Amino acid sequence: MPTGALPLMQAANGTDTLLKQGFVNTIIRESAIAGMIPWITIMSDSIKHREEVSLPNPVWRDVNETYTKSWGQTAEYYWGVTILGGEVEIDNFLLRVMGNKINQKADQFRLWAKAIGLTLDKQIIDGTGTAKDFKGINQIITDGRGQVSYAGANGATLTLDMLDVAYDLMLGQHNPRKMWLNRTLARKIWNLGRSTAVGYPLIDITTNSFGERVTHYAGMEMAIVEHDISGSAILGFDETRGTSAVTSSIYMAAVGDNGVTGLLGAGGAFDVVDFGEQESAPSHLGRVELYPGLAVWDQYSVVRLAGITNT
Repeated sequence: MPTGALPLMQAANGTDTLLKQGFVNTIIRESAIAGMIPWITIMSDSIKHREEVSLPNPVWRDVNETYTKSWGQTAEYYWGVTILGGEVEIDNFLLRVMGNKINQKADQFRLWAKAIGLTLDKQIIDGTGTAKDFKGINQIITDGRGQVSYAGANGATLTLDMLDVAYDLMLGQHNPRKMWLNRTLARKIWNLGRSTAVGYPLIDITTNSFGERVTHYAGMEMAIVEHDISGSAILGFDETRGTSAVTSSIYMAAVGDNGVTGLLGAGGAFDVVDFGEQESAPSHLGRVELYPGLAVWDQYSVVRLAGITNT
C-alpha cells in the first residue's frame, strides 16, 4: 500500500517558481474536487497494490485433531497516470498594446489553470480510461471498485434516509469525509438538515484556508461541483434511472492512503514554462503539463447515490 498522500499543493513538488505556485494555487481554487483529495506522487506511469479478497478459515479443534488447511486470497490492482496539458500562445499585439506584458501572460496561465482544474473535476467523475484519459469514479464503480445506492427504481426525491443508506455502504473502517454534488441537491440537504427535528445539528459551517465558507453534513465536507470547460454541468440532472432521464447523483468518499487519492506521475512534477518570444511566429509561447490519475485503494471507500430527481 502506498503511503504519503499529500494535499495537491504539497504533492506538486515541482512548484519551484512563482509561476508554478500560482498555477497550482489556481487549480485548487477553481476545482471542487482536485483540491479536496490527497495526491500520491509516483515516478513511473503506474502503481500496483494488493487487496484482500477472502480470509482464511479459523476452526476449533479437539485434542489430537489436526487443522484443515485454509488460506486468504488477495488480488492485484493497477492504477496509472495520463498526460494532460497544452501550449499557451500569446500574440505580440496583445502583449505590446493591451498593457503590462507580465499581467497579460499571467492571465493566460491563470485561464489555463482554471481549465485544467475543471477538466480534472470532469475526469474524476466521468473519465472512461479509453480516450487518452484516466478512469473516473463512475467507471471505477462499474468495474466493481466502489458501491452504488439508488434513490428509487425510476428516480426519487432526496431524503435524509437515502443519505444514511449510502453512508452505511462504507464498510470496515471507512467513514466518508467528502461529498460531491450539484448546487440544487446541496440546497435540498441544507433545507432537510434545518427542518429535521433532531437532538444535534446536521449542518455545520466552517471556513477553508482561502477564507471561503465550507458546509458539512454529518461530518462530511460538501463541495459543489459546477461545470466543465464547455459550460455543461458535470453533475446535472441528465442521468437516466428507470423511466426517468432527469436524475443526478451524489458522491461520498473516504479520502486518504487507504481510500480515494489522486496520482501524479514524474514525482509530482508540474511543467509550467514560459519560453518567451518565438522565432517562427510573432507571439510568445508557453507550455503546461502534468501527469494525473485516480486510485481507489479500497472498494468501500467511495459511494454513489444515484437516481435523485429535482423534486
